[in-house]
Amino acid sequence: MKKFSLLYFPAAVISILLFACGQGTKSQQESSSELVPDSIQVSLSQVWATDTIPLVTPECASYDADEDVFYVSNLNRENDVEDDGYISMVNADGSIKNAKWVEGVGAPLGNDFYDGHLYVNDKSTVIKIDIETGKIVEKIQVEGAKRLNGIDIDGEGNIYSADIDGNKIIKITPEGEVSIVIESEALNKPNGVIVEDGNLLIASSGGGKLLSVSLETNEMTTLGEGIERADGIVPLGDGQYLVSSWTGLIHFVSEDGTRQILDTKDQGINAADITYIPKKDLLVIPTFNDNRLVAYKLNIP
Repeated sequence: MKKFSLLYFPAAVISILLFACGQGTKSQQESSSELVPDSIQVSLSQVWATDTIPLVTPECASYDADEDVFYVSNLNRENDVEDDGYISMVNADGSIKNAKWVEGVGAPLGNDFYDGHLYVNDKSTVIKIDIETGKIVEKIQVEGAKRLNGIDIDGEGNIYSADIDGNKIIKITPEGEVSIVIESEALNKPNGVIVEDGNLLIASSGGGKLLSVSLETNEMTTLGEGIERADGIVPLGDGQYLVSSWTGLIHFVSEDGTRQILDTKDQGINAADITYIPKKDLLVIPTFNDNRLVAYKLNIP
């Protein structure tokens, strides 16, 4: 879930050196930044990490402020069973509330919620789950979709799903009408998608870019570049964003450019579809093959 109040970042040039946490540790670790003339010093510290047992190949986490929990899509790739994914419920402190809250969801990727329901992309289907009961109440088949990945829902209940293998963005209205918002090779494997101020923000995994597409004109602009395997997007306000690279990187994107602020690649820790808790300044990362959620506090002077 990506709908949260905006956090302001100063527009000055930011230089950050983050020391990633070791795989499997749950102790809080501090990262530091080198002081550069005319820069603002920023630090990031690990607050918590989930155990590796309950989550298996977590790809996406969305934060529900009303329930104070994360909904986590698990691909569950550590067994020999195809399409054996599930959804976990994790408390905001990293403790597991319900490891297998919803099962039978196949190969779940992006998820988002609206009006008491969680919506999960599962191949060419959007699964609708009643949050109160944890029951699957509907499966919305998207004809022609190849592999739906990132998802976001606007304030009117319109669902936007990124078909990463079909190079298109799908829209599903509250009435169930399905249409293609944009289809273009220029999207180059669209992964994460966010609705913001009449635009779609799209993480182009193949192009290594953060794109913005006008919902009115379909005009496409590039907001950030050099983001390998771009995955999840967190908007911070004032034209500033955090974008994850599935390979294990986090990038800060602003009008000043794109800066890498976290690198856990050498530790084999991925960074999939990220989420953020603004009231706690927490960036939460599903680590995919590392089988955890890891939360970092963002400290800004």
